[in-house]
Amino acid sequence: MGVAPGGGTDFAARLISTRLSEKFGQPVITDNRTGATGNIAMELTAKAAPDGYTFVVFNVGHLTSALLSRNSRIDATRDFAPVSQIATGTLMLVLHAGVPAKNLKEFIAYARARPGQVNFGSGGIASNQHLALELLKRETRIDLTHVPYKGTGPIAVDLVSGQIQVSISSLLGFYPHVKAGRLTALAVTSNKRSPLAPEVATIAELGYPKAQIDIWQGVLAPAKTPPVLIEKMSRAIAETVTEPDVLQKLVAQGGGAAGTSPRAFGEFLKSETSRWLALAREVSISAE
Repeated sequence: MGVAPGGGTDFAARLISTRLSEKFGQPVITDNRTGATGNIAMELTAKAAPDGYTFVVFNVGHLTSALLSRNSRIDATRDFAPVSQIATGTLMLVLHAGVPAKNLKEFIAYARARPGQVNFGSGGIASNQHLALELLKRETRIDLTHVPYKGTGPIAVDLVSGQIQVSISSLLGFYPHVKAGRLTALAVTSNKRSPLAPEVATIAELGYPKAQIDIWQGVLAPAKTPPVLIEKMSRAIAETVTEPDVLQKLVAQGGGAAGTSPRAFGEFLKSETSRWLALAREVSISAE
């Protein structure tokens, strides 16, 4: 897994691995291998023995980074076998409270009047936050300056202090600051409102359906892992994420459960790959 303990995909991975240990009657270990926007963990998995003992939990940001990185030594569609999508989530678009805009329409007008002067922070070049804001820029015809960071924590600090004006990240990362009045919530990017912040409209409701982005987490195996082992893991994941208490914990984190088949997840990855490569070419994004 390409994130530090407590961040990104870590919560869902640890929650699910605990239950899988019980199902399989043997330890399922969560190993955090951070760095290079998830590429280190992805590379380790691609090179691992295809024996059903090594899988990687990854998210849309890891996929896009691997696809767009000039230095990546892996091919996300060639070097892995899809196992299952495990969870979904919500991104929230937020604004520094000092910016004189209280909704998305007002922010767009504010940004259009100041081309290139409004800074947006993301978790890194080609991260899901970066791509989500590039979508927003394209659909709303605004010009923002990208400031890449190494995590949500530093983004929140600079956003609250006004060093940057706008960002987009997981709902749990920013919503406490919204409730405290330090940030203004403009929209969520998922296809429906979050039950944790039902007062915040979706980006589609506000007139920009093409700027919608659902964040997700999934599991991959090394490419030559036997199909029977992949199917076994996929079924176990699907059973686990739909258990009531597991689902409740995922929802409390601002997400939901998935549990798709290997074939369905493979088709989904093809669609996501096509979407983000097209955007990257359009706006000239490449990750180092």
